[in-house]
Amino acid sequence: MNLLKWIISILVPVIIFMVPGSETFTPAVKGFLALTFWGVFCMATEIIPSTLAALMLPVFYILFKVATPAQAFAPWTSTVIWIAVGGIIIANILMTSGLAKRIAYFTILKSGGSFAGILIGLAIAGIVINPFVPSVMGKLAIMVPIAIGVCQALSLEAKSKGASAVMLAAFIGIASGRLGFYTGDGGIPMMMKIVEGITKNSVSWTEYAYHNLLLSVLFTAISIGIIIVALKPEKPMEKKDVIVEKYKELGAMTSSEKKVAVLLGITILGLVTDSIHKIDPAWIFMIIALITFLPGINLMNDERLGKLNYKILFFISGCMAIGTVAGASGAGKWMANLLFPLLSGASPLQTSLTVWFFGVFLNFCLTPLAAMASFTGPLTEISIQAGINPLPIIYSFLQGLDQYLLPYEFAGLLFVYSYGYISMKSLVKVIGPRMILSGLFIAAIAYPYWKIIGLF
Repeated sequence: MNLLKWIISILVPVIIFMVPGSETFTPAVKGFLALTFWGVFCMATEIIPSTLAALMLPVFYILFKVATPAQAFAPWTSTVIWIAVGGIIIANILMTSGLAKRIAYFTILKSGGSFAGILIGLAIAGIVINPFVPSVMGKLAIMVPIAIGVCQALSLEAKSKGASAVMLAAFIGIASGRLGFYTGDGGIPMMMKIVEGITKNSVSWTEYAYHNLLLSVLFTAISIGIIIVALKPEKPMEKKDVIVEKYKELGAMTSSEKKVAVLLGITILGLVTDSIHKIDPAWIFMIIALITFLPGINLMNDERLGKLNYKILFFISGCMAIGTVAGASGAGKWMANLLFPLLSGASPLQTSLTVWFFGVFLNFCLTPLAAMASFTGPLTEISIQAGINPLPIIYSFLQGLDQYLLPYEFAGLLFVYSYGYISMKSLVKVIGPRMILSGLFIAAIAYPYWKIIGLF
């Protein structure tokens, strides 16, 4: 099987290179498509580590003269990488200080401690953590152990309805909640920078939240509602006393937790006022990261810094190179021209729903980050050609990429599922209806909202 994957990874690019060129289907476009297929296929099948495939993509773009070094490595000069660096450090102090766990248990208690309350509390905790940690896997590394602890404390058997519900609530709080924040996912600032490169108009952290935060919270609530209805345990699960006990075990807030709480407060203040001070979120994250090393703060040191997982930086930069090289090689416009007839004459609503469906479809064969990198540019070009503001179209695409039918489609879902607490039957009961409601949500709620605030 592995041999077959290797054959496909080499044969398909060779075939693409051999296709006769034309005035628009230039050697640069052919090279881009062939090499990008190789990179994305390797990431999807993991015949080599995804990080290595992402590292090699810009190198191959240069070797095959599809792009210059400046174009291929342009992501390293963007602010996206620095959002990720700062996010990695902030995620570490959230976990090591214990504040992440305190936030989770506190929100569970404040939401009632019942079955529904526990699920709502986990989701709210995920939403609260979301803007500070761009890495989805980093956020899930915080929330999954808490969710497992809740399952164990309540004596919920693995793969039971109750355990599946708890784990999925922790996942949904991160997965749906992240779409409301510019820094909620490493791919979002990447997408916004691609759009900015084409339209020459930037979107601030505050503007992005204005466009998406309310919608994100509403769809998270809808998703949690599906879990509550579909996975309601056979017996009532009123175990608030157990959560109270776990919260008491944390004791009083430590000095480290207080310091982290203050820094998070400063971070969120800096982010929501970015339209006033004009400081990019990346530099806010990096300044906060620097403060964690200062005497008297001492939340980070050289030893801890050396143990952080930096692979995400190389993965993000490699995926971002797909977007930058697509524009530089002309492949972005070539794909846009290919797709445009399919949307010719479509209304903004029809375009939004078509792009949403396109995102859902791409999840079967691409990672969300690779899909963001590959198609944000072409979809932006298509929107401009159709006389439509590209922002809500890109937001619809992002919502489509957040829909999954099987765990393999999203590394975050696969990570949560791999712990063995979620049954496949329970998973399908939740994500199937969630996918259907997502499309209806775009049509009935998101589109009218974007129209009211002037995006359409």
